[in-house]
Amino acid sequence: MLRETIENFKKNEDKYFEICEHNIVQTNMSVQRKMSITLVGIYLVMLIFARMLLQGFRVHKTYYALFSLIVLFFVTNQFLKDKVVTMKLCRTESIIFYGLLYLSLISIDVMPYKDQPAGLFPFFLIMFSIIYIDRLKLYVIFELTLSVLFCVTCFYWKENFYSSRDVFSVISSLFVSAISTIILVNLRIKEALNAASLEEMGSKAAEAEANAIAANGAKTQFLSQMSHEIRTPINAILGMNELISREYDDPDLKKYSHGIKTAGNTLLALVNDVLAFSKIEAGKMELFNVDYDLADMITELVNMVDERAKNKGLKLNVIVNSQTPHLLYGDNVRLKQIILNILTNAIKYTEHGEVRFSVDFISGGHLDAQGIIGLKISVSDTGIGIRDEDMEKLFAPFERLEGSRNRNVEGSGLGMSIVQKFLQLMNSELHVKSEYGKGSTFSFVVNQKAKSWEPIGDFKVAYDKIIQDDGKYTELFTAPDAEILIVDDNDINLVVARNLLKDTHVNIDTASSGKEALVMSQEKKYDIMLIDHRMPEMDGMELLWRIRSEESNPNKDTPSIALTANAFAGARDVYQKSGFEDYLSKPIIGDVLERMLIKYLPEDKVNTDGKHEKVKRKPTKVVKNIPTSFGRSDNSEDIKDVREKYTDDKELYDAIGLLMHRANIE
Repeated sequence: MLRETIENFKKNEDKYFEICEHNIVQTNMSVQRKMSITLVGIYLVMLIFARMLLQGFRVHKTYYALFSLIVLFFVTNQFLKDKVVTMKLCRTESIIFYGLLYLSLISIDVMPYKDQPAGLFPFFLIMFSIIYIDRLKLYVIFELTLSVLFCVTCFYWKENFYSSRDVFSVISSLFVSAISTIILVNLRIKEALNAASLEEMGSKAAEAEANAIAANGAKTQFLSQMSHEIRTPINAILGMNELISREYDDPDLKKYSHGIKTAGNTLLALVNDVLAFSKIEAGKMELFNVDYDLADMITELVNMVDERAKNKGLKLNVIVNSQTPHLLYGDNVRLKQIILNILTNAIKYTEHGEVRFSVDFISGGHLDAQGIIGLKISVSDTGIGIRDEDMEKLFAPFERLEGSRNRNVEGSGLGMSIVQKFLQLMNSELHVKSEYGKGSTFSFVVNQKAKSWEPIGDFKVAYDKIIQDDGKYTELFTAPDAEILIVDDNDINLVVARNLLKDTHVNIDTASSGKEALVMSQEKKYDIMLIDHRMPEMDGMELLWRIRSEESNPNKDTPSIALTANAFAGARDVYQKSGFEDYLSKPIIGDVLERMLIKYLPEDKVNTDGKHEKVKRKPTKVVKNIPTSFGRSDNSEDIKDVREKYTDDKELYDAIGLLMHRANIE
């Protein structure tokens, strides 16, 4: 056990010197400098006072030798003050001078006073472990050597009585010194190792935190990039789909178009959930308030979930207080995402009965100086309900309630977590009432500013009007003299944008890269430029900066609109600070694009009179009966069959072909 203790002590001592060697050297040299100055001063004062006050006091030659040694000690330490001192040099210098000093103390204690007991050496023997830091074995060797030398000197020089007392005094001092040295050395080692351990733990914690922050940032960046990559083809598909629904009046096409729109919007909602969750985790989620029409938002929500409810045989009952103000100010995108998640969950977990979607408001009326109302949203269902013990899991990310029972229910498990986080941003919270086996009610109240107190009225009437107008397209303006440049690295996006503006008769040039657009901007003056943000080699921001920086560029001051598939809170401010006048989020909506152009095109080139409803074409179908191996017709259709029906309509045939190309369908 003693061997293990010694080995353990030696291991800790080695580690202590490995960690703290530089500090030990600095401490020793600093103590020695201060001590040498103090010794010189005290020694001089003592000699002067002794000569003046003590009658018969004589200065022995050993005093002069000791004083010379102290002065040399002082000079040496001052010389080494600004030098780089290694542990070896520090130890050598210290042992030499401390050894000489202690030898001088032995001489002073023994040689002048044969018939008097020693007083200085035993006292300073105890002090050595305090004034000098080194390994334990050095203390043992140093003090034992000096003690033996002192005892031998006393034995030969002093009278027996006094030499015996001095030997006993030194042995006692040596015993006290050994105990104090062991205690001090252990304390120094433990303190240093504990400090090093804490520093290492702090360093590891800081490194882990930095790695976690970096990993979280990388994850957020990855999800943002992936969401952009996923949104780009979805936006292209939805854009092409809008062109098809705008151009053609055919029952089959309407059915296909509606299916594409529903599936595309559902996929976009899922991508938005993942991206929103990553932004919430990174603390980068912000609200972006705008004016919005409540009836339009409710209609969009109903359209997004109505088909799913019908497919399950559920009744979607929408109840809207007719006195609710129709024009509100708030973050309608986040609010719509919250309600959509709740509605989607209600439909997913309800097999029979109905889902009730209620919209109401709480307000101080017209006397409310700030025009703030409490928009009250409630969604009730007759679904499976939630058990009391599962309530805590409801808002946990990636948690699925009753996983075995609901394993066939699609979803990411993020919906309710995102809902709660968004509501917290809006200073609200989600209230849940549920009875297992009978259904649940989810409700919340968010403050929104009423921009107009005109009531929404009968929502069914408003809904029918919106639906009736949804399939109709009327261009908002014509501008045959306007010149527009559209820049996007995605060919389908260029086709969509060009065809969305076809009936406005504007003159459109397109570029598929920033470099190409820069050359075109140098050669021709445009009335407005639509520039995609993310493009390889030269992105939209760099392109605009280069155009603005060229004094000779004719489009130096041309209004520019950023196109982005990743709209975010505060996007308008970011793009405006980068030089853009405004931005459009993808998928580009036809009437939104037209309103943006009306806002920024020269007034003398825009004609808003003579608007007319677009007459849709009836596509010519080529009906094909493909014989099967069993000698009968196979009536099942896929996208290839659908495309072949329209071989006589080149535009529609090519549009479906582009969709197939984007979906990698040969």
